[in-house]
Amino acid sequence: CINDGSTDNSLEIVHEFAAQDNRFKVISKENSGYGVSMNLGIQKAAGCYIAIFEPDDYIEGQMYSDLYAMAEKQGFPDVVKSSYWSVDDSQNEVQRFRCGYWKRIKHKDSPFTIKEEPLLTRYHPSIWTALYRKDFLQANQICFKEVPGAGWVDNPFMMETLLKAQSIVYTDNAYYCYRDAHSDSSTANIADMNMPVDRWLEMTEIMNQNSSAVTEELWSIHAYKAFHYLEYAKKAKYYDSNEWLNLAKKVLGKLDPVVVANSKHLSHEQKCEYERITKSTLPLWSDTAYKRMLLGEAFWKTRQNGLAFMLNRAKKQ
Repeated sequence: CINDGSTDNSLEIVHEFAAQDNRFKVISKENSGYGVSMNLGIQKAAGCYIAIFEPDDYIEGQMYSDLYAMAEKQGFPDVVKSSYWSVDDSQNEVQRFRCGYWKRIKHKDSPFTIKEEPLLTRYHPSIWTALYRKDFLQANQICFKEVPGAGWVDNPFMMETLLKAQSIVYTDNAYYCYRDAHSDSSTANIADMNMPVDRWLEMTEIMNQNSSAVTEELWSIHAYKAFHYLEYAKKAKYYDSNEWLNLAKKVLGKLDPVVVANSKHLSHEQKCEYERITKSTLPLWSDTAYKRMLLGEAFWKTRQNGLAFMLNRAKKQ
């Protein structure tokens, strides 16, 4: 357990656990950010697999023993991943929602690569739902970006592990409960508008360096994330419209116009915005695939979380 300079009684709590179970190792240091702490934890870990657990979340069931049993059954793959619960306990009633890829990953009984299941990159990085074989991380020199605070460094870590993994196994069983509605999250408190853009650019570099593992669908999803992260940049505390436009030109300039035109994940408005910002003309495109994608997402969200969830979401939009 890495204590990253906590100022509450967290250190006392983890020492209590360590006193009861000698498998717990406590490392306490001055605050230096998420990436530094994760890299230190990976370096010091002695097990075959690495798991990531964040202090504001919780787990139900025997997550790690179940995932390790899967690893044994499947010949110790590079990554063992599960579904998860998104938890909103900001109100009086605790609400839980299925993640976006629940029941949508086809390979459940055999190892696969991200080429076969690109949907895993479309939603939240959810790096804490998985086990990563330590020698796989070491052999591929995979580590976290070391930036101030949390800084969304889970994004490039997700991309690099999934692209470089030669074998991934997955289960729809959900154990990890991710509390995504709390006010202190890095998503809710973006100060620097460069931060989400920097993480997108780092993922782009990783994709270019591992081009043999990247399909057009992965680029198509990545194009969707470009617009998504640019929207997050607009919400930054120190937002500046001129600087945002420069960032948008930099980001959108990295995208292949053919990928943008063919992407089923981009709306008509986003494709027009691409043309406006890059001052270029896209190849002829159709909105049919995008509309079909929206219908598919609505179907799956309803199946995953119920009609009431979809109606409530529609009211907010």
